[in-house]
Amino acid sequence: MVSGVEFAAHAPVSHVSVELGIRGQVATMASACATGLDAVQWAHRELTQRHADTILAGATDAPIFEFCFATLCALGALSKFSGAPANASRPYHLDRDGLVLGEGAAVYILETLSHALRRGAHIYAEVLGFGSGTEGGYGPRTDAAELALSDAIESALASAGMDATDIDYVCAHGNAVPDYDLTETRAFKRALGPHAYNIPISSIKSMIGHAMGAASAFQVAAACLALQYSVIPPTINLDIPDPVCDLDYVANTARAARVRTVLINAHAMGGSHSVLILGTRPK
Repeated sequence: MVSGVEFAAHAPVSHVSVELGIRGQVATMASACATGLDAVQWAHRELTQRHADTILAGATDAPIFEFCFATLCALGALSKFSGAPANASRPYHLDRDGLVLGEGAAVYILETLSHALRRGAHIYAEVLGFGSGTEGGYGPRTDAAELALSDAIESALASAGMDATDIDYVCAHGNAVPDYDLTETRAFKRALGPHAYNIPISSIKSMIGHAMGAASAFQVAAACLALQYSVIPPTINLDIPDPVCDLDYVANTARAARVRTVLINAHAMGGSHSVLILGTRPK
């Protein structure tokens, strides 16, 4: 029996380990909205160092309760949209006014290729690269977030041995906060150069809200499905794009496309940015 874990951040993984009888390391990381991507990086490192051959990794959060809601209200981060609730999350829209809360969990299995092949696993994606950047390193500069995200993208591309032309889709953070969507657009242009205009980009938060600590875990799941089915999820509610958010944000309707690589970016409150690159395994 596990005691004293009902209120701690470590509670979810403790309960899962008991339920599944896991005997290996059970760890919890807390990097806010980037946790789902950082968990993949941690798992990938454990696998490459041969500390494990199979890891369950992911993220969960349940922010729809009074304290969290009140905090985000005080921060001015939540949308005040008065129309239909399904239309409230509007990343890259001219009149976007903040995020819409969501919640949930997404967990994925990471394993070595040899282990996956040996057990006949269905392989959705391969981890190709990871990068990170932190706004704190730039001090009070107004473009610190743009530079930190650019650093993270460039680092991820370098670790994957890729350049901008190798990316088929960007599964973006896209939280519908006015300043951030603009910052993100500028960072994509800075890191990806002119090719940024040729890469489809979308925000699944337009459809499921912002699940905070679980948000980037949902992005990983969406990226795997985009790779699996060659379909890019849309940014819904984008009927009036902001002219300064002028990249291809896949407005309103899913798009069939050749998807072999996906770049995923996430931004955590506190100024950290994480970027993960996934790809299909060559047949």
